[in-house]
Amino acid sequence: MGMGLEKCVHCGFCLEACPTYVITRSEVHSPRGRIVAMKLGIPSEGLETCVFCRRCEAACPSGVEYGEAIASVRKADPIKKIMHRVLEDPNLLYASLKIAKGAKTGFLSRVSEFVKEVSPPLTKEDKDAEIILFPGCLTSVLFRSTVEKALNYLQKFYKVKIYNGCCGLPHYAEGNKERALKIAEKLREEFKGKVVVSLSSNCTAHMKEMKVGEVYDFAEFIVKRDLPLPKVNAEVTVHDPCHANLLGLTKYNREVLKRMGVKIKEMEDPSFECGAGGTYFMFQPELSDKIMKVKEEKVKKSGAEVVISTSEACNLALMKYSKVLHIADLL
Repeated sequence: MGMGLEKCVHCGFCLEACPTYVITRSEVHSPRGRIVAMKLGIPSEGLETCVFCRRCEAACPSGVEYGEAIASVRKADPIKKIMHRVLEDPNLLYASLKIAKGAKTGFLSRVSEFVKEVSPPLTKEDKDAEIILFPGCLTSVLFRSTVEKALNYLQKFYKVKIYNGCCGLPHYAEGNKERALKIAEKLREEFKGKVVVSLSSNCTAHMKEMKVGEVYDFAEFIVKRDLPLPKVNAEVTVHDPCHANLLGLTKYNREVLKRMGVKIKEMEDPSFECGAGGTYFMFQPELSDKIMKVKEEKVKKSGAEVVISTSEACNLALMKYSKVLHIADLL
């Protein structure tokens, strides 16, 4: 099998980086164990329990392309495929989450534990728009006030068009790779010649990897364009969304916070998985809750009351035990 799996020397550097190994201490639920299953072509529960945070890639000294490998062997079931299609249509997502929010039993009751408020997506299209604001599928309906603040800020300097939709990361991570590649192709067409500012850092990372155009993370755009920022008297800890961290994007969040005069109280291992993992928290609730518990301890030990997080699925998990803000919420 390609994708660098033959480079794996079973050194074990990936083990402590992997959230499912940390909570289970089981080789089956480790990147190394999953690679063995992939190499041998055998079924393994571990292939389903991977959170797809790809922290193992950052820890790997041999350059194994683990994310691409597991995305290629996973196969999405019909329920996941339906969910992926819902994520692509913000209005359908809004309607679906409204129904799920009231669920008291069954599969959807898990969603209602995390989803507190749902709003229809914000639309905006300035004539001759210079930049596209890409909220990300969940952000558009679960954190509409963040989208409004980001829009108000960017409109001081640019004409803006909002693009509501999905980047394809859930599809890619959960065994619907073919559809993910189609979404990337569609975005390349939509974004041609435009600058895109993305509010969800993991979406940003995925779109950069898929080379859909000139895409910036929100804080990255502010730093690279040297946009003016207000002074904010606050004390926060910072969560580094996993995919964004892998691409080195999370440094921009810290840079913007420092420019605003915000005091950062670092948590231990800030990129440790939040436990949400896209839709992972719905399909693997037990493991997800255990990962969230480890993350909660790290957040609480930091001593900060507020967590800055720029990825919407992460925010849902972190909001279970802390006040969570996006960079845009401070503007």
